[in-house]
Amino acid sequence: MIPITTANKITSDKLATLQPAFRQRVKQWLTACVEAGLVCPYVYEGLRTSARQNELYAIGRTVQRGKAKVTNAKAGQSMHQYGIAIDFVPLKPAKAAGMFEADWSEKAYAPYHALAVKHGLRRLSWETPHLEDATVLHWAAAAKLYPCA
Repeated sequence: MIPITTANKITSDKLATLQPAFRQRVKQWLTACVEAGLVCPYVYEGLRTSARQNELYAIGRTVQRGKAKVTNAKAGQSMHQYGIAIDFVPLKPAKAAGMFEADWSEKAYAPYHALAVKHGLRRLSWETPHLEDATVLHWAAAAKLYPCA
């Protein structure tokens, strides 16, 4: 559980790490979510270092065997590393007053994904929490656009 103020602060911090044009579209999407009556989604991943990407890639492979794999992307192969991807989860009110909890159900994500498309954001069919810049074809194109990221 998390207070909405904490979720919003973490979201804001994650947005600050993104490429400016992508960050602007994500902010517009967040605003559209609230205007549509949705709880502002909690963005828990933004820009990632190579070390972080490798750490996530190892889950289910070389560490925490038996656990589900978190990502198919090795370091350098993730839009996150170029500042043009986020991972988010819809929030719902928790039983404790003023607290919210993650709603990982596909149904919860549907309205957020529908609005994302209208703001130039693309989801991945195999990674529900992930949204990325729909104007960039794939990570290799991102690497050319943002070589120092």
